[in-house]
Amino acid sequence: MALSTSDYYDLTKYKVKDIVTVSHTEALSLARGFVAEIGGIFGGKSDIMNKKIVDVERNLKSKLREHLIGSDNIIGIKFNFTEFGRGESNVFLTGFASGTIITPIQGGSFKKTLKNKK
Repeated sequence: MALSTSDYYDLTKYKVKDIVTVSHTEALSLARGFVAEIGGIFGGKSDIMNKKIVDVERNLKSKLREHLIGSDNIIGIKFNFTEFGRGESNVFLTGFASGTIITPIQGGSFKKTLKNKK
């Protein structure tokens, strides 16, 4: 079971099983959102926002793994993040991840061809 951002896989060993999309949302307090916004205005980095992005990404990976069965793998994973709720009591950070589930070919033609040549 593996997660990968690579789109490459061996067509002779794997077949596409399905696509998967997951999302995760976390709230930022108004004070944290304000501090992050002030830091962004002056070109600084926001450790608070970076920590939240890492937390959301970790949760997205965990949710992707829930879709894996046996020796399935997810490839071509793309992550997207957005925030919303400015001007309200909370700011929310939402992450989305999508990828392609591939599964090993059982008794595929490539393996049969090798056996026949022996």
